[in-house]
Amino acid sequence: MSLLPALLLLGVLMISQTEGVSYNNRSFLGKTYLLSRDPERFDLATMNARCKGSGGYLLEINNYEEQAHVTVFLYDSGFLYDIVYTGHTDLGQEGKFYHYDTKKPLFSGARWKWHQPDNWAGKEHCVNIMDGGINDLDCHRTARYICEIPLQS
Repeated sequence: MSLLPALLLLGVLMISQTEGVSYNNRSFLGKTYLLSRDPERFDLATMNARCKGSGGYLLEINNYEEQAHVTVFLYDSGFLYDIVYTGHTDLGQEGKFYHYDTKKPLFSGARWKWHQPDNWAGKEHCVNIMDGGINDLDCHRTARYICEIPLQS
């Protein structure tokens, strides 16, 4: 079997569109994840509202298994080394990362990139996932983002 049909079977190249934004999507761990295909200037409230419009919220990393699955999704989509924003921030208190939408603290076992978080130049208050780890960075970079949509029961 060639690579393209195998990827199509996995749902990697499934593309949906919401509010004029194109997404790759994949379901695992009882949720659907939407990865924006085109980089744009990130805004936590705006992107979370877009995710809400799809029935979810910006990615909330709840455990290592979820972080690993998202990393594989990024790899399969060709965006493993790109900046992809999650829904985590420490805007309320430096170094105390929580989820913007649910207000839950970031999973304590989340795998940070080497020497992260570092709040470089005192202005890194959002979180991105890239190359298997997470990193704090400026909240307004041009990048992709990922939504998490719980399956309805």
